[in-house]
Amino acid sequence: MRSMTSMNAADLLLRGAPTAEAIVSREETLSYAGLRNRVARSAFLWQRYGLRPGKRCVIGLVDGTDWVAAFLGAIWMGGVPIAISPRTEASLIRDLIDDSGAEAMLLEDESAAAVGDSRALGRREWRERLDDCSEEAVLHKAKADEPAFWLYSSGTTGRPKGIVHHHRAADCADAFAREVLGATPQDRFYSTSKLFFAYPLANALFAGLRLGAAVVLDAEWPNPDAVARNISCFRPSLFFSVPTLYRRLLEAGVDFTGVRAAVSAGEACPPELAEAWQRASPAPLVNGYGTTETLSLMLYRTPEMDGLQPTPLTRVQVDEEEGFRDGAGRLWFSHPAVAGGYSRVVTHDSARFGPGGFSPGDLFRETAGSMGKTWRFAGRSDQLVKVFGRWVDTVSLEQAIGQRLAGQVEESCIVPVGGGEGSMISLHLFAVPGARDPAEAGRIIDEALAGLPAYLRPEAVHLLADLPRTETGKLRRAELSKLAR
Repeated sequence: MRSMTSMNAADLLLRGAPTAEAIVSREETLSYAGLRNRVARSAFLWQRYGLRPGKRCVIGLVDGTDWVAAFLGAIWMGGVPIAISPRTEASLIRDLIDDSGAEAMLLEDESAAAVGDSRALGRREWRERLDDCSEEAVLHKAKADEPAFWLYSSGTTGRPKGIVHHHRAADCADAFAREVLGATPQDRFYSTSKLFFAYPLANALFAGLRLGAAVVLDAEWPNPDAVARNISCFRPSLFFSVPTLYRRLLEAGVDFTGVRAAVSAGEACPPELAEAWQRASPAPLVNGYGTTETLSLMLYRTPEMDGLQPTPLTRVQVDEEEGFRDGAGRLWFSHPAVAGGYSRVVTHDSARFGPGGFSPGDLFRETAGSMGKTWRFAGRSDQLVKVFGRWVDTVSLEQAIGQRLAGQVEESCIVPVGGGEGSMISLHLFAVPGARDPAEAGRIIDEALAGLPAYLRPEAVHLLADLPRTETGKLRRAELSKLAR
């Protein structure tokens, strides 16, 4: 990380050429000079609403210039914004306020009214007051390890928890894009995922702004038609999305002309999906791994690589205390963007912070290839399970079944069920038949599973209209597990 005695993450992200495009959207286009001015005025407005340095505020807006100005504006004056989905229910927002101790909220108008809290401000009123404001707040000088913003975990494994990120995270935000994707200030970054999600926040918005490039934003929730329009209209050169949407985009035949590199993260990208992308697009697909706690991607793989390798600035260590189970073990990630910790004591999760940085509850296998030591994702620690006394890598099994069912069903996944006191673990297959008749889909699935060894064969098959997902696109496996009981 670049050495400096004091910094401010918002300031670090607003140093692009004054006349260069910073934010591009259907709503408006802002230059770096225009964005810096709006951020400083937003900071002053936060102060008028009583936000103080070190205190927290909640931002639940759709993506756009208002989101960016409000988020960076809070950081500019020393506040600590918490980004949440604009679709968050009022009851959950109230719980989050109680959990975080936030002093102010900026929400979409309907959400602000539904929360029923005097601290909740609607976007329309905010924008009107911002347009009338000409005062700019003084830039808050922070220490590198001073909290700059919070993100909340997706809740796939339990109650969502606040994750505290520091100002230093913005300083190196462009390292992956610059050194792996070859990004320059002339690029345009576009992520289909929304900014309350760590993956696009760090790797598209922060990386693009830190580099002095343009970032394409869209208030509309992503779907193939909207993505196709944005690519045609704004001509992004770097594209970021999640496997679920990549599948839908390929099925819709979206034209990716002009995109020279694409990144997939958020969850594991099935091999058959990566191969389908490479057949449909000349742009290389880079598969990335990161978590909300790491903010930036920690591991990546290009089509030419044998496995995942550390991203620039990332140091990887094997968790020697836990060792390996069936060849799979946990890793520690050290990187300037790794969070400082959780907002409260967490005892129910396997993920943890420590002297080695952060160790997620995920397992990896070490592999040796032409480029030296690499890693392969082996699922969460609870996805490597013993069935009939045999270790089963449910991620590998899920991928193998997915390849057998490619083109036959829309999606499928494996969920281990049981394993508590006195109970055996059983495997359950969940599948989305799509337009196919359920009876026919069941027959096709039975045929695909027939060749598997008995201990790898799912005990039951469940056909669903859709697989439950978080708003960041991750599977809610705990919810599926409940459906199987």
